[in-house]
Amino acid sequence: MRNRKMKTAALILASALAVVPCFGAMAAETDENTVTDSAIVQADTAAQAEPATVQADTAAQAEPATVQADTAAQAEPATVQADTAAAQSEVTGALVGLRYDGGQLYENELIDMIRNADGDVKIQMMQSGLSIPASALNQAREQEKKLIIEIFQPGNDAAMFNSRWVYDPSTVYWTPDLESYPLGVAVDPDAPYHSSHPDAASNPISDVIRGVSGEAVEWSVYSVPTAEGEDGQAGYTIPGFYVEIAHWGEFDGMEEMPLYTYDEENGSLFRSSRYAVRGDNAVVSDSIVWHTVRINNPAWGTNYAVLSDEHNFLPVEEIEAQIADDSVPAVDVQMGACYLDNQYVAPAGMLDKLKDSGKTLSLTSPGVESQPTYSWHFDGSQITDTADVDLHIQFYYSPGEEAIEGVTMPQGFRTILLDFAHSGLVPAGTSVSLTTSEDMQSGWLYYVNQENGTFEYVGRTSWERENESFGTLTISGMTHCSYYLVTAQELTGDNVVIPEDPTDPEEPTDPSDPTTPTDPVDPSNPSDPSEPENPTDPVKPSEPTDPADPTDPSDSDNPADPENPDSTENKDDTKNPDDTKNPDDTKKPADEKPQTGGAVKTGDSAPLFPAAAAAAVSMAAVLVVLKKKVAR
Repeated sequence: MRNRKMKTAALILASALAVVPCFGAMAAETDENTVTDSAIVQADTAAQAEPATVQADTAAQAEPATVQADTAAQAEPATVQADTAAAQSEVTGALVGLRYDGGQLYENELIDMIRNADGDVKIQMMQSGLSIPASALNQAREQEKKLIIEIFQPGNDAAMFNSRWVYDPSTVYWTPDLESYPLGVAVDPDAPYHSSHPDAASNPISDVIRGVSGEAVEWSVYSVPTAEGEDGQAGYTIPGFYVEIAHWGEFDGMEEMPLYTYDEENGSLFRSSRYAVRGDNAVVSDSIVWHTVRINNPAWGTNYAVLSDEHNFLPVEEIEAQIADDSVPAVDVQMGACYLDNQYVAPAGMLDKLKDSGKTLSLTSPGVESQPTYSWHFDGSQITDTADVDLHIQFYYSPGEEAIEGVTMPQGFRTILLDFAHSGLVPAGTSVSLTTSEDMQSGWLYYVNQENGTFEYVGRTSWERENESFGTLTISGMTHCSYYLVTAQELTGDNVVIPEDPTDPEEPTDPSDPTTPTDPVDPSNPSDPSEPENPTDPVKPSEPTDPADPTDPSDSDNPADPENPDSTENKDDTKNPDDTKNPDDTKKPADEKPQTGGAVKTGDSAPLFPAAAAAAVSMAAVLVVLKKKVAR
């Protein structure tokens, strides 16, 4: 029995041992697709203790690289966002800015807009943070399409119009070299950046501006942003762009306005060679329309001042103070470089004060590039009438034949053409001097008459040596301004006009010049042809005598018989010679003028023949008396 029990127990044990491997095999078969080695079995065993971790590790085993990124992301959430933005940037590109109507605009979206557009592309953006990527500009240039960016900013309106930037590929010939272009203009609606602002007088530029007309000048100051980069620093032109900026009505009705750069730190204006022009209106809504001014080729980091009138750079107030100062005998002012019309203007009011003072005023402009140093000289003691005088003169050396329309300019020798910006009256006593080479020592001055193509002689020029090669040439005698020509040789020909009495103060009278006759006795004392001496009237013997003349032979004691000339000698006359001195016979009428022994004066009517005949009769009578006495 005991042995049976033992056998039964042994059988049960053997059966148990057989069942356990079967369960193990089944388990092994179930986990075969997930775990392949004992180390991972241990990990799975641990994962069974932490179910959430098991799922993460399972996913990590499927994508090992993502496991590390996700693990790091759980540790640093900010990095996750950066990586997400970087991934998004690869798809959308850099942020351009905020749209005017809401939302964001990205680089690649803008490029697609340009690529797919049938014509020019316009976008409306808010100013804050706006930056146009160079890739978008290159796309526009490649497809020859304009890119128009209208920019708005918070202001009096829901969105105040700031400026319009237009990129025109036809005006640029190089690839944009900056990564991005920050656009917009600094215009704070609460700041007095324009003359219409109630507090405009607080802006220092209001004390700087001085209009040439003397009237109030409207102005606005616009600041262009600065871009960083090798070619993007202040002063460099923004390639391909022009900008239209909103104004507050200062320039309504004007087509072009003088353009200046403004040095705010030093309070100085510098004239640009360009003008601002009227831009296209900016329509914000049905009731809001902004007027604009356009600036072509704006430069980075520049303050632009747009004026309604030219700024007069001449320090008028300082000059007038010197004119009024009795301790200053003559006023001499050194101007800046004058290379544009209306840049330096001598106002009529200032010249009136100079006239009243009798002083002289010299205004000198230094040479600019090929232009010489030149000066205006005004003599207050000679001024009669005044006018605003634009002091700019353009000089052309030996210009071509067709330099002036309708006029054939002389060729073959040295000439200087003076193109005066001033037109009209020149105050009396005005002269102009300029630096020239010594080949202009002897010069002739002509007024160029464009109406008939002639050269009207004005006079000779003077020249004073300054150094071995150069001197100062002075011209005077101008009564009005236009074109004048200085020549190294005298002009001749049908198109040269010589006035009857040319003004030639610098040249002495030429005795050989028939227009200036001289006294033959004293050549140094030329006679005035307008007041010639009365010529001596020739005496005609056959001229009838005046019956009232006391020297008329009909009134003499021995009249001459015109029928018998010999009767003038009366041989039978026995008169005492003393009787010839009878006072009664020799007494003259009260109205008779006494005779003199001099030549007959101009205008005497007494003939010489009757006087000679009377003398002969007297001598004959004396001889008869003497003969009778001798005969006795």
